[in-house]
Amino acid sequence: MRTRGFSERAWERGYRDTVARAFAAVPYYREMWAEAGTRLDEPEATPVTRLDGLLDRLCPLGAPYVRRREEPVWVGEPAELFEALELTGSHRRDRPLFEVRESLLDWERLGPGGGRYHVVLSAAAEVADPGLRQGQLRALREADDPGLLADATQLTDLYGEAPGARVFLRSSPGETGETTEANTNVVVHDGRLGYLGARHRGCGRTHLNWRRVHARTGASGPLFTLTRRRRPTLANISLPGTAHLTVERCPEHGTPTLAEVAR
Repeated sequence: MRTRGFSERAWERGYRDTVARAFAAVPYYREMWAEAGTRLDEPEATPVTRLDGLLDRLCPLGAPYVRRREEPVWVGEPAELFEALELTGSHRRDRPLFEVRESLLDWERLGPGGGRYHVVLSAAAEVADPGLRQGQLRALREADDPGLLADATQLTDLYGEAPGARVFLRSSPGETGETTEANTNVVVHDGRLGYLGARHRGCGRTHLNWRRVHARTGASGPLFTLTRRRRPTLANISLPGTAHLTVERCPEHGTPTLAEVAR
């Protein structure tokens, strides 16, 4: 069954528009032209590990990032998580979602008409009041058919706390393709790029959130571009541990996926 709304041409046009804006108005990408001594068609690949040190140069000239005045901009927005959860085929919009995190987040809902969003502080989080986390765990236990989003370590720490929750495993792109049970809901996440996609329970393939994420296969794995994010502008970002991945199309849904390179 083909996914309604996806257009290969529009997806590529979104990428080209993002690249054009980057070269026209974002210092970091403009500097690439200057260093190359010519106009580039594509931004050079940038490792995600460099992004923290580049923030001052990754925002448009008309909306600069002022480090002393702003918090880090990696949190993203609720819609990114909502759309990734929808890709799993297991998300229930009318039920609350609890996400295990290292810090609090002021989101209330994931999207229009969606269920409420709650944070559960992880066991590794620095908490001044231990009662805060206990209250969050109590709310999770008492919730009606909640969703629970956490990484593998956090889920282990929460063993027995929410036996009835619908679990969504938060995994890095580099973990895509690693062995997990077929019925496990997997959401793909990077700490800087945010929620990139999810594994669909029907076809079992890892789908990119094509509405916001473009990816193309580079020399050492996929290069990711966030087509709706302006501050910071992120184009052709490489991620560690993804050399075994390539970008393909799902034969069932016709949309972009991350897949292991055929050997």
